[in-house]
Amino acid sequence: MADTTIRIPVEVRDHLAALAADRGTTIGQLVAALARPARTREQIRASYEHDRDYLAGHLVPGLSDDDAERGLAVLAGIKRSARAA
Repeated sequence: MADTTIRIPVEVRDHLAALAADRGTTIGQLVAALARPARTREQIRASYEHDRDYLAGHLVPGLSDDDAERGLAVLAGIKRSARAA
């Protein structure tokens, strides 16, 4: 992959450097990740259904969509807390 240079304000560069450092990556890898095509709603839904079915079949029998949504909210809160620490 060829490298290229783009002009950005110093403040933006510094912010990207801090974000990359927090994530254990480089600015280039961070920008590359941001530039990847986003998954479609259909792909996201299929992934969610696959994961929910796995959990229901292997770890949490009877898992409902409501339970899964609440679980996702709890996990998101845990992740936010871990990043803030």
